[in-house]
Amino acid sequence: MPVLEHKKRLSGLRQAIKDASLDSFLVTNATNVSYLSGFRGTDAVMLVTADAGYFLTDSRYIEEAEKEIAGHLDVRLVEESIFASIDAIVRSKKLKDLGFESMDLPYGVAQKLKGLLSKTGFVPVKNLAEILRSVKDHGEIGRIRKAVRLAEEVFERAAGSVRPGVSEELIKREIELDLISKGSTCAFEPIVASGLNSSKPHARATNRSFKNNDFIMIDMGAKVDGYNSDLTRTVVLGRMQERFRKIYKTVGQAQLKAIDRITPGAKASDIDKAGRDHIKKSGFAKYFGHSLGHGVGMDVHEEPSISPSSKTRLVEGMIFTVEPAIYIPGFGGVRIEDMVLVTKRGCEILTR
Repeated sequence: MPVLEHKKRLSGLRQAIKDASLDSFLVTNATNVSYLSGFRGTDAVMLVTADAGYFLTDSRYIEEAEKEIAGHLDVRLVEESIFASIDAIVRSKKLKDLGFESMDLPYGVAQKLKGLLSKTGFVPVKNLAEILRSVKDHGEIGRIRKAVRLAEEVFERAAGSVRPGVSEELIKREIELDLISKGSTCAFEPIVASGLNSSKPHARATNRSFKNNDFIMIDMGAKVDGYNSDLTRTVVLGRMQERFRKIYKTVGQAQLKAIDRITPGAKASDIDKAGRDHIKKSGFAKYFGHSLGHGVGMDVHEEPSISPSSKTRLVEGMIFTVEPAIYIPGFGGVRIEDMVLVTKRGCEILTR
């Protein structure tokens, strides 16, 4: 990945630090560290100031870090402890207000650092780097497109194996092995839920065998070059029941209504509302409990959240899912999930 991309990301973080009225920021979330530095290992933190960036890791990863991080960060070996290394930088730079990732740093660690940095403000901050990550650059979009194409290919092959007598677990394993054979991995554990099991949004695959006229929900994604895809399809094995037909049509229409509202500047909550209102008007409100969508990138679930409570306005370059659903206990469920890219004039549906 070009060093220029990481320098640009660090510049964006520095502006966010300034906007938050801080003079420095401690990055501990592994995905955020990778996003900002290019390092693909674990057990590393970053401390970013207005004019410098420090990458701290121990002897297990120092060689990889020095190789993968090409000059845009000061790579330092943690010899005594991470606490001592952070304290040394804070003192040498005379930092006054150090922000930290409140949703990532364990309470005990935060308390120890707060006590150690008694003369420095230790300020909890939420989603500083995550908001930067929510807008994808050209390279990231390209990697996500590759992950989408691969997931679709693997899904088509898996769907071709769905027949009476085959189990949910077998299809799940087929998806996992197919992705590995293509040099990829699963973005998350595939969901294969049939019949009554499909009323559980995150059902685990079981040894239940498919039967004639079953409906089967398959949720899967691929990870390619560190970026993920996520799609859900609900298929019917045989004749489609009228009740199922009505539910499927309602979910499909809800998705189209939501997608039609996607454009730069639109409220994420309004996108959710467009899909949710259609499901409500169709009489299924109590059977749709989760948000309409979520961002996808280095993590399968990231910003932006497409939910009723979201304060986000859409920006060109955001990539997220649109996944309305209806889950009826004792009957089953339908979820249709596609990924979209916000463009200058609207959106592009990345999945087919």
